[in-house]
Amino acid sequence: MNRSILKSFKPLAWVWLCLSMYRVMLVVSNSKKFPEFYLKDYVIGAWFDLITIALFFFPFLILSYFPLPNSWEKVRTWIKIPVFYLTSFSIFVFNAWDVAYFSYTAKRTSFDYFVYMLTNTETSSLAGDFILEFWWLILFFVLSLWFIGRSFLKVKSTPVLWNDKKQWASFVLILGSSILIGRGGFQLKPIGIIEATNYSSLENAPAVLNTAFTLVKTWNMKGVEEKHYFDETQLNTIFNPVQETNPQRLLPKGTNVCFILLESFGTMYCGPNSPESYTPFLDSILGKSMFFEDAIANSRTSMDAVPSVVSSIPAYTNESFILSSYSSNQFQGLPSILKKDGYFSAFFHGANNGSMRFDGFTSAAGFDRYYGRNEYPNDAHFDGNWGIEDHHMLSFAADEMSHFKSPFFSMIFTLSSHHPYTIPTEFKAKVKKGPEPLCATISYVDMALREFWVKAQKQAWFKHTLFVFCADHVGPTQRRDRHSLNWTYRIPIGFYHASMNLPKVPKGKVFQQIDILPTVLDLLGIKSTYYAFGTSYFNPNSMPKMVCEQGNLINFDMTNHGFMNTVWNENMKQKRSSHEQKIIEQMKAMYQHYTHDLISNQLTPEASKSNR
Repeated sequence: MNRSILKSFKPLAWVWLCLSMYRVMLVVSNSKKFPEFYLKDYVIGAWFDLITIALFFFPFLILSYFPLPNSWEKVRTWIKIPVFYLTSFSIFVFNAWDVAYFSYTAKRTSFDYFVYMLTNTETSSLAGDFILEFWWLILFFVLSLWFIGRSFLKVKSTPVLWNDKKQWASFVLILGSSILIGRGGFQLKPIGIIEATNYSSLENAPAVLNTAFTLVKTWNMKGVEEKHYFDETQLNTIFNPVQETNPQRLLPKGTNVCFILLESFGTMYCGPNSPESYTPFLDSILGKSMFFEDAIANSRTSMDAVPSVVSSIPAYTNESFILSSYSSNQFQGLPSILKKDGYFSAFFHGANNGSMRFDGFTSAAGFDRYYGRNEYPNDAHFDGNWGIEDHHMLSFAADEMSHFKSPFFSMIFTLSSHHPYTIPTEFKAKVKKGPEPLCATISYVDMALREFWVKAQKQAWFKHTLFVFCADHVGPTQRRDRHSLNWTYRIPIGFYHASMNLPKVPKGKVFQQIDILPTVLDLLGIKSTYYAFGTSYFNPNSMPKMVCEQGNLINFDMTNHGFMNTVWNENMKQKRSSHEQKIIEQMKAMYQHYTHDLISNQLTPEASKSNR
């Protein structure tokens, strides 16, 4: 390969360097998340960047090095310029996006989520806040584009002639090398997202990857890949999502349910036993509840939390269930199950209607009525960013529930404890501030809950209502001591009834969002067959408390020394203890059902039984 061809690779080398700089910015701006990100991890990240360049610049390389007659060289040069700029722009904008957005999701953006963020209404309303907060990132983005563009124009274009055998050989070599690098080596399957975990640690994998790579690896995902770990008989012996209720007769027949889903209320800043709680009122209620101190979220986003708590459908894929083609499947939810026992249902969320497609999902899950910003009677209470301020929306919900005919199931999803952390003027002097902006908004929502509770206690329905409190996910944090895997998913979950007739939960009992649906049915004394990936607190045959991250299945178990995680993926071959082997077997059974039942549209008891 001659020297002029080697020199022509110089602009791509600068692109490679810029990608490393974007990684440095992501790691530095989220330094508490990556306390042990070493040189080895940067080297692995550089390898993923090289793969990304090979994939994205493949058309550019063909255009640049395919031998042509001399008369075509000028045309080639003019086409190369926009192709190079557009490719570089795409890679840089994707990675700049996650430097700004990673602290809110704690994962690299997949294609479906990227499309959602581009098309949803909240993105445009929050754009101004992000521009002000990340002005330095925009400046670097512009400078990096200018720099690599300048370096590209400085390289003298050398003709790649049609009749030169050496240049044909160089083209074949460049093309072959690009394909080899783009697939990540000689292995049977091209390198994917999960390999980042194998090369680096689970915690560092998001920073080892880059967003352009995750987007190209997820853009054409048609859905989940069906797994076949067990035959059907063995599979259903280990785990079967079609379950029967175990009525507890602890509450009167026809008890109402008020489910309050709390935005970003992670255990790090909430709960009776939290080391730094900003929720004294909620803590006082949870202290008198069937409270799970060691509870986990099954996801990291609000969009994944709602299917988890309403329908016991966890987020075991990169693609959100709400955004996926599977959202058109037949599936159950607490509202549709309770409807058979005469329950009316309503969902309250003060954001713009259509936000995160909750209105569409809740309708499919069986809710009778949706109350969004459109249904709220006074738009002067709009916070200017997300929706109606929580203290107003909670009060409105309490009033509306007083008009519902019992029994009813209502769900209220708060929103104020979310970036940009807006606090109503009348609460600014009252809130308790903490080390992060999130703390003050959590304090405000706690005060809003107190106002709601005072109003609710005066209503006739209050003493006949089971209250469920649960966070949607853990909020973003920059604290080094709150970035372990366990803090990342740990949330408070509690069940309260005025009769105080609910059992106390023993310390160390791990509970998860997808366990809520079966537990509520048992507490209400409902006799029913249902479909769920979670298991009731009252079911002695408890299944793993499992999340899926970077292609890994992770179980949360409690020991005398705190949480213990069992991590498994298909590439792991190490020897396990008998206890771990049993957990892995159960996780695989749950995951096999998940993939099969999503694909075959068997998310209800009727569909599941008729197809087996």
